Amino acid sequence: MLECAGLRKGHSTLGQGLSSLQSEQGRLIQLLSESQGHMVHLVNSVSDVLDALQRDRGLGRPHVKADLQRAPARGSRPRGCANGSRPRDCLDVLLSGQQEDGVYSVFPTHDPAGFQVYCDMSTDGGGWTVSLLGCAALSSLFGSLWGGHFLGLKRLHALTTQAAYELHVDLEDFDNGTAYAHYRSFGVGLFSVDPEEDGYPLTVADYSGTAGDSLLKHSGMRFTTKDRDSDHSENNCAAFYRGAWWYRNCHTSNLNGQYLRGAHASYADGVEWSSWTGWQYSLKFSEMKIRPVREDR
Repeated sequence: MLECAGLRKGHSTLGQGLSSLQSEQGRLIQLLSESQGHMVHLVNSVSDVLDALQRDRGLGRPHVKADLQRAPARGSRPRGCANGSRPRDCLDVLLSGQQEDGVYSVFPTHDPAGFQVYCDMSTDGGGWTVSLLGCAALSSLFGSLWGGHFLGLKRLHALTTQAAYELHVDLEDFDNGTAYAHYRSFGVGLFSVDPEEDGYPLTVADYSGTAGDSLLKHSGMRFTTKDRDSDHSENNCAAFYRGAWWYRNCHTSNLNGQYLRGAHASYADGVEWSSWTGWQYSLKFSEMKIRPVREDR
């Protein structure tokens, strides 16, 4: 009798366990189904945004990131100089006869292996190598943090140490207002024996333009990130202002900041160019591009 009672009890417990497992299985199936639906919705949303970007040319150059991330087809070669020579930068590409905006391979003197860059062949005579591109539309795809294209400090150093370079900064707000800042002199790690150890210091001088100067105060500063604090503040400016920049104590510009889509309540942690829109307005579009000073070629 005791054995039978034990068996009945065990059978009952097993039945309850199976019922619980079946219930959990049903719940997991429902969750998977919902997740699949969310993924389909997300893919459709991304597709819609990409279509909108292609239609809206007022957002600057949102295709740059995709162009740079798209690997060349097997057997193909990225575009270089028309005559087959090895261009050092986008100005060399332009002087070789290539006049279309797009991705090209360049081979700086101090980085002969080369890399791909986006060349602006339209602005002010062309020949500009795009070093930073940010666009609010990109943030809808890649999140609220910076989702644009940054050429990188090592590559900027390789480019700007082979000749005298100038910098052009294009800006746009959410009312479609535009402004620019031009610097006749620009470089990264120009006087460094070990630029990486030195933090790739910024050199910039000789401003002109319509946006006001928001970069000269950063000249001479090392690049600060959340995990490498090189600024003059008691706080880590990159962590405090949600970016990565040549911070001093802390900034007058923050083009690697968050996309906060115009006016925001927080202080100075958006894509800021303070001399134009202050410290509580995150820009819709920003682009930094460099080119050798013409008489240097």
